[in-house]
Amino acid sequence: MLSQPTFFTYSPAPSQEGAERYHVLFHLNRSGWLVVNNTGLQIATILQNTTHAKDAINCLIDKYSLSPEIARKDVSYVADQLRTLDFLDENNPAILTRSPSLDSLYIHLTSRCNLNCPHCYVSKPNNKTDKDLSISSLFKMIDQLADRGGKSIFFGGGEPLLHPEIKKILKHASTKLEIHLLTNGTLIDKEWASFLGGLDAFVQISIDGSKPEIHDSIRGEGNFEKSLKAVQYLQEKGAGEKINFATTIMGQNLRDLSRIIALGAQRGVPLVRFLPLRQTGRAREEWEHIGAAMSVEDYERFYDYTSDLNACGRTSAKISCGLSGFLLKIPIVSPEDDLWCPVGKQMVVDINGDAFPCVYLMREEFKLGNVNDESLSFMVQSDKMKMVCRALSERRQKIQKCAVCTWRNLCQAGCMGQALDNTGTIWDTDDFCDYRKRAYKEAFDKILAIDD
Repeated sequence: MLSQPTFFTYSPAPSQEGAERYHVLFHLNRSGWLVVNNTGLQIATILQNTTHAKDAINCLIDKYSLSPEIARKDVSYVADQLRTLDFLDENNPAILTRSPSLDSLYIHLTSRCNLNCPHCYVSKPNNKTDKDLSISSLFKMIDQLADRGGKSIFFGGGEPLLHPEIKKILKHASTKLEIHLLTNGTLIDKEWASFLGGLDAFVQISIDGSKPEIHDSIRGEGNFEKSLKAVQYLQEKGAGEKINFATTIMGQNLRDLSRIIALGAQRGVPLVRFLPLRQTGRAREEWEHIGAAMSVEDYERFYDYTSDLNACGRTSAKISCGLSGFLLKIPIVSPEDDLWCPVGKQMVVDINGDAFPCVYLMREEFKLGNVNDESLSFMVQSDKMKMVCRALSERRQKIQKCAVCTWRNLCQAGCMGQALDNTGTIWDTDDFCDYRKRAYKEAFDKILAIDD
């Protein structure tokens, strides 16, 4: 006998009277789910309350006059599905807690930048100080990450190409790790494109408008054409499949986002990423100009648009719309971990060498240490990192509105970093909780309506 239920059920109203009903069984504490019909639901309910499959078999025989052979086959099939997803674990396993590891590093190489964008989240107003991480610190981090089995490293800034030793840094990292360069693209000429193509680097280029009038109003006159030239040069050097656009959604480009997607497809860019505007750094001072006119509803309309676009296959570019916590299947990398958020598997290092669990958690209370004083291994296994991992796992239970929500083990209370930005605490959901609820309901209603 199981001590308490290990799953709960979502059962929308049938489309017509007398029609076969389908249901979704959700694991009580994990992200697994399973679609069953009325008979499957009955079998699952019996198996949840007894360890004896014989009880479920006898119930089917009595209720539906099935032969013992067919009843055994039906019960065996459902039981196998439930066991695969740990629905019949007699220990009723608690929510999985992530064990910190280190797959990737995101490093702010320098405060130098050739642009002065109003939405920059790392730069403060009127800050003219140029500061760079030392090449010795960077080589040490690269080597430590590789030695720990890390896979990838992300170089941002400021503008990373302005670091005085950037080519040495990229060359050293390329021998050990997958490189991701986050750049505004304006400094990439044919020589730079040849260099980056030779390193097999992924290159993210910031594009904040589909035409000069919009992009240059944000990033400065002439920079739209420079960034698109960078795309052309990289494509000519064979790096076209490793380019992506990154767009920060703000007041100036809110009505232009669909055209940025079209621009990416037209230019042969395989991925277009959209990022929500953060009210931090220089953006805090510029908020009335760049962010005050936007609403949650504006974001939601855009999410609906990208969802329809992807569903209809109307664009060749893959779109990442910036909505966290909407996944129907969590990519599970180990039996001990079913969290979609990368916190606990990455670290972010600022230009002072201070390390944090995430770009959204770059605050003193989440500081893990400094790379000039502690090793990556020490910081990733620190009490503070373990605390953040526990919070990541427990938010769906401890946030009251999440604890009673059908979709809690899929959305996992949304992005805790965005929640911190929006509400001042990680113990709340982000601004898109209601949107995800609607999106999940619509998605599962469609799944249950499939005649299969």
